[in-house]
Amino acid sequence: MALELNLTKNTNDTIQGTLGKYYARVEYKGTMGLRELASHMHHHNTAFSKGIILGVLNDMVDCIKELALLGYVVKIDDLGLFKVSVDANGLTLEQGAKITAGRGSQRTDEELSENIAIQQFAVGAVKLIMQATGETTIENMNRDATLAFTSKTKAMVKSLTGSESTDGSGASDSNDNVNPNPNPNDNQGGENQGGNTGGGDEG
Repeated sequence: MALELNLTKNTNDTIQGTLGKYYARVEYKGTMGLRELASHMHHHNTAFSKGIILGVLNDMVDCIKELALLGYVVKIDDLGLFKVSVDANGLTLEQGAKITAGRGSQRTDEELSENIAIQQFAVGAVKLIMQATGETTIENMNRDATLAFTSKTKAMVKSLTGSESTDGSGASDSNDNVNPNPNPNDNQGGENQGGNTGGGDEG
């Protein structure tokens, strides 16, 4: 079964060379929760019931969160490294300043000039991030992906080009690893849009 793609025309000229070009976006088929994942796993010839699998998955989620909030990096082999990161506020360290490691809004220069003793918070937000590892690295995902356009996109390509589009794999046909004109629609999803879980790590 293929990963289906739509093509959307870019109308934003922010990135040079991208205006008017068509970019691929994933057509998400829906969201699978833990219950649906447990049912899917149960039908993969496992000896465990859906209830047992669901219970283990729920416990795993709770434990990953608990350990991550204690400062551990939790590695699920061939899936990812789960860890906590923070969005940090810029702190002004001067005589009389009051600093807390807690979470709160960034203090403005105006606020601090009026009152240097106003509470400053080190952290704006705490977030869980995942870094791919093993079988989910970009190299291996490229290797395993089978790509195809949706029926609607196939029809659009044929009407605009006069030729049939073809399906393909994620393997590259060249040695180039970097696209000089990155997709301005990257991670936007298809008509059924999924969430973007990407995030940078400040640590």
